[in-house]
Amino acid sequence: MTRLRRLHGIFKVASPDLAPLLRPMSTAARIPRVLGHAAIVVLVLAGPPRAAGQEREVRTEVRGIRGQLRDNVLATAGVARVPDRTRLTEERVRALLARAPREVRAALEPFGYYEATVRDSLAYDGRRWHVTLDVVPGRPVLLSSADVRITGPGAEDEVFGEVLRRQPLEVGARLSHSAYEATKGQLATTAAENGYLDAAFDSSVVRVDREEHTARIVLHFDTGPRYVLGPVLFRQDALDPELLQRLVPWRPGDPFEAGRLLALQTALTEGPYFTAVEIVPRRDLAEGSVVPIEVSLSPSRPQRYAVGAGYGSDTGPRATFHAELRRLNRQGHRAETDAWVAAVEYRVSTRYFVPLRSRAASMLSFSAAYVDAHPTTSDTETWLVGGNVAGLWRGWRNEIGLTLERSDYEVGVQRGITTLLLLGAGVSRVRADDRLDPTWGSMVRLGLRGSHDAVVGDVRLLDLGAEARVVRSPTAGTRLRARFEVGALFTSSFSRLPGSIRYFAGGDRSVRGFGYRALGPLDESGAVKGGSRLLVGSVEAEVRVLDGWGLAAFLDHGNAVDSFSDPLETGLGLGIRWRSPVGMIRLDGAFAVSASGRPFRLHLNVGPEL
Repeated sequence: MTRLRRLHGIFKVASPDLAPLLRPMSTAARIPRVLGHAAIVVLVLAGPPRAAGQEREVRTEVRGIRGQLRDNVLATAGVARVPDRTRLTEERVRALLARAPREVRAALEPFGYYEATVRDSLAYDGRRWHVTLDVVPGRPVLLSSADVRITGPGAEDEVFGEVLRRQPLEVGARLSHSAYEATKGQLATTAAENGYLDAAFDSSVVRVDREEHTARIVLHFDTGPRYVLGPVLFRQDALDPELLQRLVPWRPGDPFEAGRLLALQTALTEGPYFTAVEIVPRRDLAEGSVVPIEVSLSPSRPQRYAVGAGYGSDTGPRATFHAELRRLNRQGHRAETDAWVAAVEYRVSTRYFVPLRSRAASMLSFSAAYVDAHPTTSDTETWLVGGNVAGLWRGWRNEIGLTLERSDYEVGVQRGITTLLLLGAGVSRVRADDRLDPTWGSMVRLGLRGSHDAVVGDVRLLDLGAEARVVRSPTAGTRLRARFEVGALFTSSFSRLPGSIRYFAGGDRSVRGFGYRALGPLDESGAVKGGSRLLVGSVEAEVRVLDGWGLAAFLDHGNAVDSFSDPLETGLGLGIRWRSPVGMIRLDGAFAVSASGRPFRLHLNVGPEL
């Protein structure tokens, strides 16, 4: 009675509506009432009731394992795959939890653990469900034997021998189903890439002895005959079939290699003629060992027009126009026109392309252009016409061209009108996992051009240049970039060269911290006149901080000089990187640390890394 009186006092204060239920009464009537009151007390002390259908967030913790084992459990068990902030009812959580032990054991078997034990628990903290899975993987199954054999006509082919030498199945090690599947996949891929189109597994099995904790693997692979490449049938109606046949990098009877098909696909997609290319070896139409190749092509639109606008700290505001006439006739003739208007330059150019009759996919082009460039260090107005032959050879783009240009220039106190007939040649190659935003890639460019006053030009000239860029990603969230550029001019009269030929340094893609083309030797008036040598290097490290965003630190060092022994300038700074829908945007702040007062300059640039 004393306890009831105390509770009566409590409820009188806390909940007046419940106080009458606790008044003294007869013993016979008190018993059922007391039981009901006890239930009320328990409910009050435990907090508000949870509705059966009420949804709450779920958090899952997996303990006892780590690394690949834990990752696979998190990726396999249904309760662990519930996305963050997802809300589930208690019934749903308990249903997922009931399946968890079976799913965890299945997730560990590919790693050789067939006797895992799982203890699960569920708790509620008033806001969310907490699921805990305590896992003991148990004794692992060890690989006691691995019988991997190659049979058939290709058994002695070195490509399969290389697969056998590198296969990851190690006797005595813990059984790994991923190593088994990787070996199977490598054998099948090697066969398909090298023309063994009938290859098949005679046996492919993993036998596990749970009592002995051992496993045996049997892989018997029959290569079947090796096929050769046959004629190519192009399904399209846009270009002359003879023109497309020139792009085929094999002759009927050459060994079947997937790399040859890939080379054909690259040649067809690099040009502007087609938007999609599907290459199918017609095994069903093979005659003996000769497999015909069917190529289905989807033509691109015959014309393309583009208008753009942008801003760069080197160029200021700019507007661009581009027009392509992609298929002027069935012989593949096409034309392009470009216009560029910026604060420091006006430019308009047009080019006409004619495919050449060669198996190297060479292209002859004729061009004409007008350029009015007026950065702070020079003012050059140039008219030019020329011709160029370009092609691909083993991944390298090579070209040779002849250009006649006439320039009216003013550089510092030097001014004049110069005519040059320039013969030039160059090679370049770009490799990257993504041309716009690479995590791995490189660019190499080598070039030379020259002119002689005994022919048409006013000046003897030889210009040699090289450039290299490298991008690497040591970890998933970091990138390292390096850039190097060197050039040398040899001429009979440097003062007769227009500003478009001379070397300058400084700007967004040169030595940051300095103005665009603001670095180079000075004339007698103190104005930058440009140099006959160029040497620029740069290193940069980027760390990703958010999705699509990164922070970078960089060091640039170089200059345009008259001798490679002359002093070089240095820029040091930090930058922001944004992988925008239109390409990489780079905002850099750099100090010209080698200049007096170490002035600071912002640089903004949009464009691909390579």
